[in-house]
Amino acid sequence: MPKIIVTSRYLKSGSGNRKQLYRYVKYIATREGSVAVTIKDEQAPATKNQQELISSLLKDFSDSKELFEYADYLENPNQKTASDFISAVIDRNMDRLTNRENYVGYLANRPGAVKFGSHGLFSQSDDSIDLEKAAKEIADHGGNVWTHVVSLRRDNAQAMGYDNLKAWRELVKRQIPNIAKNQKIDMANLKWYAAFHDKITNPHVHIIVYSTNEREGFLTNHGIEKIRSGFANDIYADELHHLYAQQTDLRNMLKKESEQLMKSLAEKISQNNNFDVELMNLVSKLNEQLSFSKGKKVYRYLKPEVKQIADDIFAKLADNQSIQKMYSLWCEMEQQKHDVYSSAKVQFPKLVDNMEFKSVKNMIITTVLDMNDFDSENIDFTADSELKLNSKETFAEISESYQQNTHNNQQAVLANTIFALFANLSRCIEDDYMQKYKSVRHTVDSRLRRMISQKKQSLGMKDEQYQGYEQAY
Repeated sequence: MPKIIVTSRYLKSGSGNRKQLYRYVKYIATREGSVAVTIKDEQAPATKNQQELISSLLKDFSDSKELFEYADYLENPNQKTASDFISAVIDRNMDRLTNRENYVGYLANRPGAVKFGSHGLFSQSDDSIDLEKAAKEIADHGGNVWTHVVSLRRDNAQAMGYDNLKAWRELVKRQIPNIAKNQKIDMANLKWYAAFHDKITNPHVHIIVYSTNEREGFLTNHGIEKIRSGFANDIYADELHHLYAQQTDLRNMLKKESEQLMKSLAEKISQNNNFDVELMNLVSKLNEQLSFSKGKKVYRYLKPEVKQIADDIFAKLADNQSIQKMYSLWCEMEQQKHDVYSSAKVQFPKLVDNMEFKSVKNMIITTVLDMNDFDSENIDFTADSELKLNSKETFAEISESYQQNTHNNQQAVLANTIFALFANLSRCIEDDYMQKYKSVRHTVDSRLRRMISQKKQSLGMKDEQYQGYEQAY
């Protein structure tokens, strides 16, 4: 079971129009007297009405199986766990059951909402929020509006210090730039509101995000994954820091595989062994096509036929056994981190389809373009091809020698270019891990600096007295 649950989706405008959702809306309106939530005996088996409602909820909201309360219900299907699960599903899916305006009011005033002033809604500023104005603003917004819900189990929330409004609000404020980035919204246009619900089983926060530019913003599955990992990396920074440190063996295997690949390729070049003929032809063809390409020689601006050659080169590189081993190790490390915020086994795409490595295509373009610089700066045919009147060699012999030298040097250029391609690709895989490790370490160090600052301020000491620590990192 994951330690954090993050759900993200589009908030529709207008009222819900699905007739089959009416019973849930009715349940919300009469929840205090509903059979589903009236508990006569907490430990008694779930009632028939509860079971039927849960069956309907799972059918309409299949992602509810990821909720903490569902795991509790499966483990012990009594009236209390059934009631907790029903309430959790409805709370998590309220955006689907009502219109935007009512949803904002629900977040701000539902039982369990911790008040930030006169209601539970908060945002970036400490100023009080006009609830009616905010609700109308969101309801009338003509562009997309998204919701995010982030929740923890009570024991984890307490252990990590997220059992109060201040901690959750600071968390959201820290993650807003990451949300904006992955929703393709300019921070200058971003509007957001949130509410913290201090629920007994799982404290959680609801976040509403949109752009004042109604044509701006979209959210992909890749973006949702980035938002989830952003919250997980922030909340569980200490644990992830230890996880990265414990992945030493995997990291060493990754490095060793890269070194062995480079050694093998170097031996091929020194022994004048040909690389994959198809790969060499593709590199040569891409170099030729790039020489005729106009404008910016960046992947996104190239013609489709030129992009296809770069794609084919990437595919050939990815077929290499050592590259496949390195990518497999990378996936194994990513799965361990993913387990923090999801119980699902990640279906990693092929290396060529993994958005984490989309920069490889531009790396291929740049490396092949460098062929021309290598060719002109390092190859000199003048001495071998100079015609001398007293030479016994015929013109035909000199011409043949020149062509052979030219061919050999072209092969050398191709070999070195392919070596560079493999080296750069292996470095991309290895560096991606190290960059994430540094990012998590920075989060841990920043949190530690904040704790030191708060402690010293409580003792009446100035912040300047911990700057030496900051500089040390």
